Amino acid sequence: MPYRYLNIADGGGPPGKRRKDKKLVPVNSDFDLYSLGEDGVSSPAFTSSRSHDDIVRANNGAFFGLAKDY
Repeated sequence: MPYRYLNIADGGGPPGKRRKDKKLVPVNSDFDLYSLGEDGVSSPAFTSSRSHDDIVRANNGAFFGLAKDY
């Protein structure tokens, strides 16, 4: 699936669209970059089963991989 980009630093984007960890804390402060995975569906929370196969960028670029591995 194509990657999606959400600019957080320039206005934040909608808070409900930001990618979130197990504690529902946003995982980036600059931008979110992610793919919808093989199933083509996603959810901002990495704990959601819909996000498990998403390829995500987290910790402002320190992590890049599957949401379920974060």
